[in-house]
Amino acid sequence: MSTLEEALATRNRLSEYHVYHEGEEHIRITPYLNLKKELGYNKKKDEDRANDYARVHQRSDESNSYFIHRPVLLFHDTPRTLRRGSQKNGDPLCIIHSSAFWREWSIQFVPNLSDIVDPRGVVGWEYRTKPDNSTSNDERALKGHKVRSWRVWGETGKRYHQMVNTRRNRWEEEDFQPARADEVVRLKWSSPFINPRRYHFCYAGITFFWVGTRDLHEDEKWSRRLLPLHHLKLVAEIPGKPRLFLAQFTSDFSSKKFGKLWIFDSSVSKLLETVDSFQGTDGSEFELGVKSRTVFADIRETRVYELIMATAMCMVVGEWQKRMTLWFILMLISVSGKGMNMTGAGGGGC
Repeated sequence: MSTLEEALATRNRLSEYHVYHEGEEHIRITPYLNLKKELGYNKKKDEDRANDYARVHQRSDESNSYFIHRPVLLFHDTPRTLRRGSQKNGDPLCIIHSSAFWREWSIQFVPNLSDIVDPRGVVGWEYRTKPDNSTSNDERALKGHKVRSWRVWGETGKRYHQMVNTRRNRWEEEDFQPARADEVVRLKWSSPFINPRRYHFCYAGITFFWVGTRDLHEDEKWSRRLLPLHHLKLVAEIPGKPRLFLAQFTSDFSSKKFGKLWIFDSSVSKLLETVDSFQGTDGSEFELGVKSRTVFADIRETRVYELIMATAMCMVVGEWQKRMTLWFILMLISVSGKGMNMTGAGGGGC
């Protein structure tokens, strides 16, 4: 029995999320199908199917959905925010920073993040950690973003920009209220040249690995055959205990859908119960952000679940960008090759 088959046979609870493109930079993660973004969508054919699906799944409840928001500000490499709900104005859970060439992702958890992130989707200028707005040598420092007196068409936060500049005209300036992250998790590319799809992060003494996999459900046989290098799984290594299989992501053929994410809720609950009193390597108590240490009524309210979702989206975005970059390079080589052939063919005249 394969790892996935064993997980499906022994775990009676899992959450299934559909991961869709939302514009150029945003991502919607929802338990509901969006038939218009599925491969082979036909409006007339799928109309009845969509109506039945809506009745069964109560589509008005988006509390179990998530959203990745990436604001646009000229001359700024703005970080992403993971938000609860299906819209870009949902409550932010964490800030996600990326590095060059997908080497590392930094995830900052900040107290009262909803008050610190402004309507543009970035940390407000008055909440920067340091007066000079630097973040060097301090992974918990927050970088603030000024609201300029001018705005370029297409930038995020048009109304907010107008409101702030109206305040400035009245000499109403915001007070400096420094904030900082209380926890930072780094998702690192373990071995770019040996295993290009292996990333890891550590949390309170436990190591989590996102790795490539071809172990897919039998219903996904075409994905396994045609997209053999596009799928991922998450495992946790607890000192002195067997590995736990926590999540899996399966890529999709549709240009409007990244794929499908499964999170094995029973495995996450087992992780929380197993390490409830575990001491991290730094001596700190390993609570995983659990709000109640006796009842795991909703594991989606725990820090570890938010970490799984955040790191999953880092992997999804990173792997998709790598593929697009490779595709672009291959297209350039192809075009260059055709150009050289044409030059050679036309160079034989006297």
